[in-house]
Amino acid sequence: MNHPTRKEQILAVAETLFREKGYLATSMRDIADGLNMKGGGSLYAHIKGKEELLAHIANTAADAFFAAHESAPQQGLSALEKLYEAMIAHMLVITAHLSAAAVYFDEWRHLGEPSRSAFLERRDAYESKFRILIKNGITTGELAPADDRLATLHVLSAMNAIRHWYKPNGRLSADQIAEVIAGMLLDGLKRR
Repeated sequence: MNHPTRKEQILAVAETLFREKGYLATSMRDIADGLNMKGGGSLYAHIKGKEELLAHIANTAADAFFAAHESAPQQGLSALEKLYEAMIAHMLVITAHLSAAAVYFDEWRHLGEPSRSAFLERRDAYESKFRILIKNGITTGELAPADDRLATLHVLSAMNAIRHWYKPNGRLSADQIAEVIAGMLLDGLKRR
């Protein structure tokens, strides 16, 4: 069995604390305490600082979103089906990585330059993948004519809200929730 490295342990604790307390309210002492380390100084043997943790967590979440989008079924599917599969993949990343997703959505604002600009570029590139899917659905007539940017923001905002209320041991599984929400969102976008 592989044991996490010290850096992986630090990242896991930081991820949880950034979600629960927020980046600004989390100190290096909090992270050290979460690892039962006596002094925060030994953290710096593994990391440069708190912002490095934030950038790493946000970019790891971005990697997961891109990977899920790329692995969503595409071959032989209609524009509507491709959008549905992308929605499911997106929501399953959130439910599988709640803390990292929360950092990705909420705490990135605290990144300094050049990390902030690089992160925003990646976030915009990911958003554009959904915008293209929605545009394609409008072009094929499967989706109602709409402002594709506004529709994209609506879809992503609705899916991203899962991070606030999803419980892994809740009444519905992550798959069930993703399917229901994707169905509701697509129903609102479909051509009547």
